[in-house]
Amino acid sequence: MDEVKKSSKNIEIEFSFGGVKTRELVVFTRQLSTMLAAGLSILRSFSILEQQTSNKKLKKAIREIREDIESGTTLWEAIAKHPDVFSKVYVSMIRAGEVGGVLDTVLDRLGEHLEQEQAITSKVKSASIYPAVICIFAVLMVFFIITFVMPTFTTMFQSAGVDLPKPTQILLNVGTFLRTNIIFVVAGVAIVIYLLKRWGKTTAGRYFYDSFFLHMPIIGKTMSGVIVARFSRTMGTLVKSGIPVLQALEVVEDVVGNAVISRAIGKARTSIKEGESITRPLEETGVFDPMVTQMIAVGEETGSLDEMLTRMSDYYEKEVMNMVDAMMALIEPIMILVVALLVGGVVVATLLPMFDMFKLVG
Repeated sequence: MDEVKKSSKNIEIEFSFGGVKTRELVVFTRQLSTMLAAGLSILRSFSILEQQTSNKKLKKAIREIREDIESGTTLWEAIAKHPDVFSKVYVSMIRAGEVGGVLDTVLDRLGEHLEQEQAITSKVKSASIYPAVICIFAVLMVFFIITFVMPTFTTMFQSAGVDLPKPTQILLNVGTFLRTNIIFVVAGVAIVIYLLKRWGKTTAGRYFYDSFFLHMPIIGKTMSGVIVARFSRTMGTLVKSGIPVLQALEVVEDVVGNAVISRAIGKARTSIKEGESITRPLEETGVFDPMVTQMIAVGEETGSLDEMLTRMSDYYEKEVMNMVDAMMALIEPIMILVVALLVGGVVVATLLPMFDMFKLVG
């Protein structure tokens, strides 16, 4: 496992394979499984895949893997040399398949695993696009009004001898500041974002962010569901492929995508080494529902841990889909209301002097 651990240190919250899309990796995995099951040799299979693959990065990786195999390297070791294409889960399962002599079966399971991950990731991504677009639209709209529209109106009101109300004056000052210092404002925002991202890559920063998002209303519940589904699916797939529980936990600890859960899984590995159960550290995170830990405990006692984990992953994957739909149904009207209040408030502040002007005319 040391070689595998060295091969992949940069793990993201979602399954990401550099310049290779998940669906391309799924097709590659399915085709390799089919060819091996049909009796083709690994070298012949990789030669065919190299010719059929259109993605340049994947094609290059396939060619180098084939060359390494020709020189006597095992398949899993050759694949481990490309951590930007193949994840740690992928490498670990290939290794288990080679050792157990069931590589085609493991590849088939791996294809299913990647498809499930892609389905969850796509659902979460599509759900996050709408709020992001609305927020950007609202910010740009407010910026346009207070920097370009409001000065035109206020100049007209001031020439008519109308005193500007306090809200209008404040927004006018903000707009003037933004218009005259836009370069410094953009640079300042960019620097702050950069520093926050840099801090988020540190151990303390990542743990803070992951803990913060897990405890957010609505979003935290959805993220918990995604994490539990990923943990169950990955752990179940690894154990089912013949990987020992300790090694499976080591892999999942890196790919689960959340520092809080990763720390809990690390404690679970320590517990197992000391002869204890893995359920207690998982319960202490507050992310895993009692049903999850109870099913894991039953799986440990009955020797059917892989089956229990697979059932849990099926259940939580469906729950994640439902939670994302429910979250979007709740967020959409809230976002519309917030944007309406924000833009409407700016518009009202812009037109407030008009009422004073009507009083003067009257």
